[in-house]
Amino acid sequence: MSDAQRAALERVALAMAGRGWAVFPIMPNRKWPPAWHRKDTCPGRGPCAAEHVTPESLATTDPETITRVWATAPYNVAVFPGKSGWHVIDCDVRKPDEPAGPDGWEELQALAAVRGGPLPYTWTTSTPSGGRQLWYPVPPGVRLGSTVKWIAGHVDTRGWGGYALAPGSVREDGAYELLDDTDGPPLPGWLIQASVKLPPAGNSGRTEKAVAAPSAYAAKAVRAECDRVAAAPSGQRNKALSTAAYALGQLVGARLLDKDYARAELRAAVAAWNTPDSAVKDDGVIETALAAGEGNPRRITPRQGTRRAA
Repeated sequence: MSDAQRAALERVALAMAGRGWAVFPIMPNRKWPPAWHRKDTCPGRGPCAAEHVTPESLATTDPETITRVWATAPYNVAVFPGKSGWHVIDCDVRKPDEPAGPDGWEELQALAAVRGGPLPYTWTTSTPSGGRQLWYPVPPGVRLGSTVKWIAGHVDTRGWGGYALAPGSVREDGAYELLDDTDGPPLPGWLIQASVKLPPAGNSGRTEKAVAAPSAYAAKAVRAECDRVAAAPSGQRNKALSTAAYALGQLVGARLLDKDYARAELRAAVAAWNTPDSAVKDDGVIETALAAGEGNPRRITPRQGTRRAA
């Protein structure tokens, strides 16, 4: 790269830092950071002289540091969203050898339609392969990690523990570009729920079955109840969770909603509270209230539910 390209990437790094986004240098023409040692193999010298550090912990918004580092080479610019208070939804394209089907952007739009959205316009970049990355600020108190193919088959997320390349960064197959400079609203509640990676649930050894997709009526009820749970303020959360789980349990009892699906959505809503110390108690509330609601099934009119054949 020429000195002009190096200077351009330095300006990108400074611009990202100006947004309050912590940046870290990536080797030219690459998307991966320099090889970094694990904590158990830390040499205890250089940047790690005082304690073991990671690229995420070293990522900075300090203009003097950025100018000094980017003066030495045309580094690509990695942004660490979690540290910066943001979350990135990364929509990939399908690989040439994959069978026909939706790409990540189409999968995300379909998921938004099922969950009721919204999928607001926000700061968006394109990748050299043709994908797109949507950048949303994270609501206060929410801490999200990174996921791979968790939301959908071609949708990853970048939060704590992950990073995304800023527009202007260059790979051998092309450059990252800015598609939309809109400063969007905070990450929607349904995307918070979808981005929470839950631990695998235990089972009794029986063959696992796929969770059936709920009807439009049931899906709307799940979305409404889980949104109320996720937004519940401290001091009112236990009541909100119990009420929501009971209501969804009634739909389970009416055979309009899969119990495993309801449980997973409620757990995802609770994860938005970022209160891991109460996870066991919260799980207990979910199980008790779901069971109570299931024992008192909701009576569904034909207008509400799917009309059953005689």
